[in-house]
Amino acid sequence: MLTAKSPPTPARPASTATTSSHTDVLAGLSARYAISLSENDFWTFLTVTAVGTNHTSAGTSSEDGIHLTVHNGAVIAVLSDGVSDQKASRSGEGARLAVQHTARAIARGLDVGLDPEQAIVEAFSFTHNTLIQRTTEENAFWGTYACTLAAAVIQGQAITVGHIGDSNAYSYDGKRLTRVATALSNDQPNLIVLPNWRTQFAAQTINKPYIKAFVLATDGTDSFFLGKSEDDGRLTNPEVTHALHTIATTAADHFKVLHVVNALMKHNGYDHHDDRTMFWAFRKEASP
Repeated sequence: MLTAKSPPTPARPASTATTSSHTDVLAGLSARYAISLSENDFWTFLTVTAVGTNHTSAGTSSEDGIHLTVHNGAVIAVLSDGVSDQKASRSGEGARLAVQHTARAIARGLDVGLDPEQAIVEAFSFTHNTLIQRTTEENAFWGTYACTLAAAVIQGQAITVGHIGDSNAYSYDGKRLTRVATALSNDQPNLIVLPNWRTQFAAQTINKPYIKAFVLATDGTDSFFLGKSEDDGRLTNPEVTHALHTIATTAADHFKVLHVVNALMKHNGYDHHDDRTMFWAFRKEASP
């Protein structure tokens, strides 16, 4: 069960509500941002979507998709990034469809006894077939709904991640951020609609007590994490995660969290022209 952390009101302390999925667009703030805070017994979860300035200036919507839900105790997070290409004219819709189909398919896989890695890969296959069938029925260009895809399943302290495309996953041990589940990459776009998507798929399960945080992010956040401390693409600057770990686990004020996120996004000349979508899981400290 996820419990949503609600921003406090002047009249009374912050309240909590039970939810299985959520996207909280903050009233009174720029429509560029959508943010949610929630938690279960082991983790505090933070999702952030920032619409790129290329879209806001053109009056268009984000081409990222994100879906967070809980199913029989398993937290399922799915991210997708549209390709922003004229030929892929509905890639934003493809990203939104992909995250919904994938989350539901992962839940079905877990229900029939698949382990999380198997459930993720079978869900990706289902989403691939669904988007291809959609283009066939519409007699559309094969890449009309082109998008990347990444998913994480969290059960207790164990995290399983799988992805296709240039989304990235990192674990944080309190000192450094390390990339995990690194898919093969090349100069060609790695998309869930490609026939050979399996050759670009990677999955990994991490179940270590010293892991303090995990982040799954679309490609636009890569420079956000690497910053100026890039070390051969694997060990990355932990400053962002360290700051967010502190704020997300100590405050339920959405506005304060958003302020920190916004400040960090501007750090080291971070490029904000494209859409950014991120999912964090911060491990709670054990009770004494």
